[in-house]
Amino acid sequence: MASQERQKERLLLNLPTSPDMTIPSEVFEIAADSLGKFFEPLNKIDRHISAADFLDLAKSFKRAAIISRYTALEGKRTLEIGSGFGTNLAVWTKYFRVDGYGAEPGAVGFDQGLVASRKILTANGIDPERVVNATGESLPFPDESFDIAYSANVLEHTADPERVLMEAMRILKPGGLLHMEMPNFLSYFEGHYMVFQPPILWKPMLPWWVKLVYGRDPAFARTLQTQINPVWCRKTLKKLSRIIPLEMISLGEDIFLERLSDPFQFETQATEGTIGRAVAVLQAINRGNWVGRLIVAFQGHYPIYLTVRKKRTPCP
Repeated sequence: MASQERQKERLLLNLPTSPDMTIPSEVFEIAADSLGKFFEPLNKIDRHISAADFLDLAKSFKRAAIISRYTALEGKRTLEIGSGFGTNLAVWTKYFRVDGYGAEPGAVGFDQGLVASRKILTANGIDPERVVNATGESLPFPDESFDIAYSANVLEHTADPERVLMEAMRILKPGGLLHMEMPNFLSYFEGHYMVFQPPILWKPMLPWWVKLVYGRDPAFARTLQTQINPVWCRKTLKKLSRIIPLEMISLGEDIFLERLSDPFQFETQATEGTIGRAVAVLQAINRGNWVGRLIVAFQGHYPIYLTVRKKRTPCP
């Protein structure tokens, strides 16, 4: 117990910060006791390490850099669908001067993002009411009211992923950008359980896999939208394009190849043990990025970075 307390104190003292950003220790506790606690028996990662990972501000800067490949952030009215603990919204508002809003469903239990995100915004001098209590399937914003719609690791947890995409396109202005990061269930890696997996070809496969192969509770796996993969993305966007003019820009293959070449790291820093060793082997044999190109050919890149632009409709 004493050792665990010392580890928690060390993580608290070393919370990822920047000169003008504050993460209240209370938010760290919320992250550890909600999502961290929930996932601890599933991914075998200490809840306090997970909390530090959830609150890692460096991720927000990396995500901003990816979005900036496709559009400038500064001054853009931006909505984060599933704003989590509010780190992206806080960093982007302070450092990139976005006119930012977040949608996060209020809930009890392991998902307390709405409470935590409002605390982070308040601590950093940002109006906490910019995070609204809403789901991605029903966004309380007018049509064509945002320049950018963004989400990270949200779509697989929604009740109706197709509806979320439709809502995101609805609230975008013509010429606006949708950018969503999500797992690829045709990939070799499952990021919630932090385990290797075969490509998921039917929904019951993942619960069976994590239970029999890894001895983990399969209940959470049953809640995931395991149909999400590059094939599903293309098919769904083609369907939506009959209603809203849009252009798919990328599924993130280029970013995956860049990351896999030199050096390669998972976004989470909690990749140790078997996964860490496998990554090291992958780096050693990946001459000319042949491994990455093979994975992309089989549509197994991880994660998916779905980037879509809403087309400007021609004047009649």
